[in-house]
Amino acid sequence: MPCTQQQLDDLLESLIALTHGLPPEQQNALLAQLVLVLAAKLDDAAAVESAIAQVAQLAGRPLDRALP
Repeated sequence: MPCTQQQLDDLLESLIALTHGLPPEQQNALLAQLVLVLAAKLDDAAAVESAIAQVAQLAGRPLDRALP
């Protein structure tokens, strides 16, 4: 079932609250943990990977899979 615009807005607000005011390193770590938890909960790593690729493409960023 597709999300409503209100549900998407609520998700965005939650993401902002999760990362607001934190140093970039902590923001990155939290968002990475979130993606892994979502992949596990959805039990569909391919769908999550596709979403990551879509966001990267929209941002004009290549996906460099090498860990820093």
